[in-house]
Amino acid sequence: MIRKALIFSAIVAASAAGAQESASGDRAQPSGDAAQMVTATMLEEASIVSLEGQYDEGVWQAGDPLTSMIADLTEIGQVENVVLNTAGQMQGLTTDVGGFLGIGTKQVLIPLEDIRLTRPDAESDEITIITRLNEQQLTDLSEFQIGE
Repeated sequence: MIRKALIFSAIVAASAAGAQESASGDRAQPSGDAAQMVTATMLEEASIVSLEGQYDEGVWQAGDPLTSMIADLTEIGQVENVVLNTAGQMQGLTTDVGGFLGIGTKQVLIPLEDIRLTRPDAESDEITIITRLNEQQLTDLSEFQIGE
C-alpha cells in the first residue's frame, strides 16, 4: 500500500512539473536570490521555537523582521517532516510535542501560516523556525499521521 502511495505521489509530482513547462518547452525557473532559498537539509537541522506571551500580531502578519519579537522564545523541538500537498505546495512542518523524555509524545503539524523562518544573516545555512503557537496550543493540536 505504501509503495502504491509513493508511486502515485511520484506521478502527481511529475505531472505538476510537466504542467509548468511553457509552450516553448522551457522549464520554469524559480525566481529570487539563492541566498533567500532554503533547502530541505537546512530545515532538517532547524530548531523550532515558540513566541510565548504577547507579541505584535501586525508585525507577524506584515512579514516584517521579527527582531523586536524574539525576546521571549521557548524551544519546542526539531523539525520531523516537511509536509507538502500533492501539488507540491508546502503545508507546514511536523514536530513532536508533549510527553517526557520521548514517552507520551505526539507528532503535530504546524501550519504554514503559523511559522516564520529566520537566519542569523543572509550567508548562514542555520535556520530557526519561529511559531506563534505557544506550547499549550501546540499540545492541543490533533496528532498528525500520514495516510489518514
